[in-house]
Amino acid sequence: MRQQTLLLAVLGTALLVTAGVAGALTLGSGAAAAGEAAPDGQSVTVSADGSVEAEPDQAVVRVAVTATGNDSSAVRDEMAARVDEMQSALESYGVPAENVRTAYFDIRQERERTPSGGVERGQYVGTHAFEITVEDTDAAGEVVDTAVNNGADQVDGVSFTLSEEKREALYQDALTNAMGNAETRAETLADAGDLSLTETHTIVSTNTNYRAYQVETAALGGAAAAGGTAVESGPVTVTADVRVTYNATVA
Repeated sequence: MRQQTLLLAVLGTALLVTAGVAGALTLGSGAAAAGEAAPDGQSVTVSADGSVEAEPDQAVVRVAVTATGNDSSAVRDEMAARVDEMQSALESYGVPAENVRTAYFDIRQERERTPSGGVERGQYVGTHAFEITVEDTDAAGEVVDTAVNNGADQVDGVSFTLSEEKREALYQDALTNAMGNAETRAETLADAGDLSLTETHTIVSTNTNYRAYQVETAALGGAAAAGGTAVESGPVTVTADVRVTYNATVA
């Protein structure tokens, strides 16, 4: 019998997790099932995606302590003192110490080229950046204020995200939706090609998109100027992509 193969390459749209995870992060990709080709070689292959939307259950506040001076040791000591003050204040507020993580640390001396081609050394600039995980998303603004009022002098933004447990649960739901979409597309192709689907031949989970919903620093600054930082969250979307091949027979 003449072999017929219908192939649909549908690019799964990278649906965002409007809460940006930070992009980004991949969950559980890889082959889910496999089998032998149908005896007569008829098959339909499709790519599809599925998504699930939910409210975030975590927020990540990004702040930094910075300092400048003519001596690197003095810069380091100043930052250390202010970091201790900030961490103590956050702990008193209710943020566990393990939820305050160093994201970046650097002390460097500014350098500038002179008209004569030499190098002029300037002050030392230090930065100690942190990511603060907040379990109560409604408290993100208060955590920003607590950090800024107790040593931090730079706010880099807030991301609304999902806990690992909730993210995995949503991913499973997104996979189910993706498989439903794949079957619908395969049936449409099969009908157009005078084929009938029989059973699933292979399933591959190709990609998962997750991006946290980002609150820009400018928006935070405007809220703080009004007498307190109010941060509004947005929904989170997890998207799963699958590639499925179905065995088929001539209708």
